[in-house]
Amino acid sequence: MKATVYDSFKIIAKQNLCGEAFLSLTQLYMPIIGIDSYGLYAALMTLKENEKYTFKKLLDMLNLGSPGLLNKAFEKLEAVALVRTYHNEQKGYLFRIYPPLPRERFFEDSLLSSFLASQIGEMEMKRLEGEVKVPQIRGYEDVTKSFDEVFAVENATMNDLFLRLLNFKTENPIEVKNQEFDYLFFKMTFDTSFIDEKMLDDEKFKKHILKVAYNYRLNEEEMKDVVMRTITVDKDLKLEDISKNARIYYQKKNKKTAPSFATREPDSFLSSVTDDNAYRFLERLERLTPEQLLQEMNGGIKPSVSELKLIEELMANTNFSETVIKLMIVYVCVENKGVIPGYNYFEKVANTWARAGLKTPQEVLNYINNRSKDREKKQVEYRKRQVKTPDWYEDYEKQLKELPKEEELSEEEIQKILEEAKNL
Repeated sequence: MKATVYDSFKIIAKQNLCGEAFLSLTQLYMPIIGIDSYGLYAALMTLKENEKYTFKKLLDMLNLGSPGLLNKAFEKLEAVALVRTYHNEQKGYLFRIYPPLPRERFFEDSLLSSFLASQIGEMEMKRLEGEVKVPQIRGYEDVTKSFDEVFAVENATMNDLFLRLLNFKTENPIEVKNQEFDYLFFKMTFDTSFIDEKMLDDEKFKKHILKVAYNYRLNEEEMKDVVMRTITVDKDLKLEDISKNARIYYQKKNKKTAPSFATREPDSFLSSVTDDNAYRFLERLERLTPEQLLQEMNGGIKPSVSELKLIEELMANTNFSETVIKLMIVYVCVENKGVIPGYNYFEKVANTWARAGLKTPQEVLNYINNRSKDREKKQVEYRKRQVKTPDWYEDYEKQLKELPKEEELSEEEIQKILEEAKNL
């Protein structure tokens, strides 16, 4: 969303938050979305439905410095499925507000619970889970009446009632596209005599696989191993068991309990990819002298005269800052598995970076990161070539790249959404 101060918006489907919903929003969502999105959600809940407002009103209410901060706050609410955003060129923006998940439902969502654990720590996470854990009842017989034992429904309205029951839960499910994961390739790695193809084609199953693979950074083959483990160990294919085994796979692979999360863009209220790991790394790199850096890279052994001279020559013969030169030393050393090559090797790297127009340490980090992604993509493509694919698969991949982008909602679709909201 790229709204300006004077763009207009309306809200629909606003609901009053009960104590449990407010508790869930504060304890579970706020550590994930930050105080800016938390305050924005609270502000939206005070506005009247279907009344037109400008974004300046929200900026004044929240005392935020710029529309950019407000847009980011909206994006985080969208990401955790608390807000859904629609846009029309003439009518402006339309926001559909959803209630937070109840605490027990929140902990069942592997993506949300992993993100929360990365923000507040495993100990606090377990404490919060313990507060909502339903105690097991032993020594009693469950004599609760079922719905059809209490109510008699005419056949003519059975379908309508059933659909209402299905739609009673008003939560907006979190959407994960995970475009890096090739679901068709994932499907093709299975022996269909071992697993029912209908299961692999099931839309709910597919969405769960995409979400879990994104959450635990698993590629198609690793995700297949998780599914196979679920079948052989748990003797079923329950979605919660797939999540559990994906977490186990992640822990063994990465030697850590859970993945960490950060916003893709810099955020004033949450740690981001840019200002978390990168910031700390660059800050430490700037504090180290070239001699201290080389000593650290050499496992505590003092650098030789030739190694110190190498840095001096690079600083004298290139236009890069000392921090970029030190970053080059770290990068080349890691690429060569701890071996520091001669000056000519570094000169080639420096020329490559100069041709790419790199100047600042952050630009160099972004460049290295993109190269790493390209390399990983090539490795994935190589693995795909090892699997026997049908003749039509290459055409399928081309068609995916040529698909048109999602279109904005038409005026009729907007009206339909408004009508649904009135009915609710």
